[in-house]
Amino acid sequence: MKLGFSLFIKEVILFGLTLTLGLYTAYQYSLGTIDIIQDGVVRFTFTDLVVLLILFSAIFFISRHKRIARFSFRFFLILIVFSGTQVVLGTLLSSPWDLAVAVLFTLIFSLGVNVLVHNLGIIFGIGGIAAVFGLSISVEFGLILLVTLSLYDIIAVYVTKHMVTLARSMVENGAVFGFLIPLEFRGFFYGKEQATEFLGRLKHGQETTPRKAGIGENFMILGSGDIGLPLIFAVSLVNVSLTLAIITAAFSLLGLFVTHLLFLNQEKRRAMAALPPIATLTIIGYLVSLLVI
Repeated sequence: MKLGFSLFIKEVILFGLTLTLGLYTAYQYSLGTIDIIQDGVVRFTFTDLVVLLILFSAIFFISRHKRIARFSFRFFLILIVFSGTQVVLGTLLSSPWDLAVAVLFTLIFSLGVNVLVHNLGIIFGIGGIAAVFGLSISVEFGLILLVTLSLYDIIAVYVTKHMVTLARSMVENGAVFGFLIPLEFRGFFYGKEQATEFLGRLKHGQETTPRKAGIGENFMILGSGDIGLPLIFAVSLVNVSLTLAIITAAFSLLGLFVTHLLFLNQEKRRAMAALPPIATLTIIGYLVSLLVI
């Protein structure tokens, strides 16, 4: 059995930082000392769910039209990073400094400096948005959302395969909605464009084994949904018990390890639905935490 310990360490660092930042941000807002979430101002409703489904459908439609896909994907990605970063910085800086630093960081991110900056943007983007989203829903709704989208992930990857098509389009257009994880630590300092270009060749079958490509290395992707959805569920527990939320989030890291092993030990390397095993261990963690607390 392949373990890929070095690669898993990178996955844990990125995923773990996102979980930690998201839970910290959510906890700070749950105290009611920051204005973005209090007195029921932010609440996720059925209408919001419909809007999200429409937005996702629009994104998939855009992916099939290359002329507008490049601009649209990058716009959505930059918007996510800016929004999440501003939410996180709202717990650390007073206004208007939180906005100013968020704008500056988003500008640096949009320049595509390197893989490290890209991953930092994803950490702040997902951490901040998951904090707001998770606090605005009930634990029951978060659980339903996690289970439903896990089943959807299986269908979208293995049956209709439209999620694979969408991911390929995002890579080709240089807007990766997730972590770029290099085989070697020095890969974090390679240009983001070089990483996405190599991934594009890999997905088209021009590269079949990990090897050097110019000054870059082979990279793998961990999608934002695989990171954000378990975090959203964990955050939904913050108002109930921070300890429950932490234990649940910790179990999602075990789910990441299971996903990592399944991916590395495939007979033929291909895209896989990463959310189901992560979600399963996340839910198990929730049940265990109920017994412990």
